Amino acid sequence: MKAVLALYFLATLFFLSFLVSRRPVLSLMSVGLTAFGCAGQTAVLIGQVASSGALPVGTIEEALAFVSWALVLVFLVVELRFRLHILGSFILPLAFLLALPAGMHPTGAQESTPVLLSSAWLGVHIVFSLLGFVAFAVAFIIGLMYLIQHRLLKAKRFNMFYEQLPSLDLLDEMNQGTILLGFPLLTIGMLAGAIWGAGQGHGGFWSWTPKQILTVVTWLFYLVILHGRMNFSWRAKRTAWLAIVGFVVVGVTFLYAFL
Repeated sequence: MKAVLALYFLATLFFLSFLVSRRPVLSLMSVGLTAFGCAGQTAVLIGQVASSGALPVGTIEEALAFVSWALVLVFLVVELRFRLHILGSFILPLAFLLALPAGMHPTGAQESTPVLLSSAWLGVHIVFSLLGFVAFAVAFIIGLMYLIQHRLLKAKRFNMFYEQLPSLDLLDEMNQGTILLGFPLLTIGMLAGAIWGAGQGHGGFWSWTPKQILTVVTWLFYLVILHGRMNFSWRAKRTAWLAIVGFVVVGVTFLYAFL
């Protein structure tokens, strides 16, 4: 995992350098390092699944590493499809930071096995909740890109950074699409968690624990975003801001879930 961290760190440096110099070689190197890092992390995940029989997301370090891997995979798919290279300058630093705890303090695969093999519903709850977290993280990044591009346009600063950012319309479409993807994933994860909790004798499907309340607050927050956007024609800038705030809410819920 430390080799993966090194590759992600180097990729981050090359992505940020490309923002300034726009040299094609830096672009190729940054994407190449990212692809090698993702392949290495995929191999680590496959090895952990083979040895434990479960996806390694039972501890906070493992969960963060899984989110990091999924974020990088999303970037590579988007880069392959749309050539949106600048997205890597935002995703790779976040992916590196998320993978850092797992690289610095690796946990044994046996720690995840009892957690995820104890119930299929628990596995569905954790995996789908993490995938929702990934989607909302992408929405957060795209929201940042939208606000930066909006500010540059308003100030009429048509610099190199402006030229590399996508149009506001495309960013808005991507922001809404990632939230539309993340919301059902979070919903499935939340329902699976409720079913698992009821089977564990935790007071039925709902027991008003702080973790459950935070999850529902997060779910309602994104429901309001989608409802406002679809039915009240909320402006794209407001949605971008809400995507950023929503990711903070998701992050708090995520961290509390593993305490």
